[in-house]
Amino acid sequence: MIKRVFPFLVLFILCTTVNGQWASEWSTSNISSTSSSGWLSFQKSGDEWSNRFYEISSENFRIMQSAYSGTTIYTYTFTAPEVLAGSQVYSLGADLTGDNITEFYVLGYYGSAEPYRQSMKIFDITTGSTLFERNDAAYYFTYPVIWDVDNDGVLECTFSRYDYPNFAGYIYEVYNTNVTTNVKSDIPFQTKFTLEQNYPNPFNPSTNINYSVDNREHVLLKIYDAKGELVKTLVNNEMAAGDYSIKWDGTNHNGFKVSSGTYFYQVKAGQSIQTKKMIMIK
Repeated sequence: MIKRVFPFLVLFILCTTVNGQWASEWSTSNISSTSSSGWLSFQKSGDEWSNRFYEISSENFRIMQSAYSGTTIYTYTFTAPEVLAGSQVYSLGADLTGDNITEFYVLGYYGSAEPYRQSMKIFDITTGSTLFERNDAAYYFTYPVIWDVDNDGVLECTFSRYDYPNFAGYIYEVYNTNVTTNVKSDIPFQTKFTLEQNYPNPFNPSTNINYSVDNREHVLLKIYDAKGELVKTLVNNEMAAGDYSIKWDGTNHNGFKVSSGTYFYQVKAGQSIQTKKMIMIK
């Protein structure tokens, strides 16, 4: 009897000790499985950036009051072309208006079928005003990058403009923002945020997975089941910088349909890894 009780007591003591080292700081209310959320560097004080909690749905992008808050303070509502583009919103990692808050941009798709024509717009989320926009029926515009190209102490906005719809060639465009900086760099800086949740979710029989690559990298995209076992590898290639979409038809590496339940898809690009959950129903 002692031998039976003793292991139980040891287990109880160990569990109590471990639990005592952890204390809950904060938790969100329920977030839709079709939304993406997390933290981003939002407001600058001196050389430090403070974080804010954010949430992205297919309809809007919302910034909360603080790092531990579910109360919305700023909202950007996507237009129809921006929803068609996947409700993609990005942080530029730079303050262009002097309010010490980072600016954002969105991409828009135009047309009835692929290849869509793409526009881009930089906006101030605190006022909703457009700071810069490129949208022309004859061209496809890539995402903007804010950096000091010529190291003159002034930030430039750089992007490419492709002929549309034949994509026969492209040119680089560089715009002076008239915003000074003390950052000298030959590497563009930006932090990219996008709605990367698969769609539809839950799904049957197939779903689309969108992912982005900031630089030319070797990309791995794998599907795992709830046990952590590999189901299928969808991508294993070197990819150029850009936005991509791939469809998973709900089959494993043998071509058989998987059962309903929770699955995870993981994207690894270079040293970066991101994992999302999805649900298959039947």
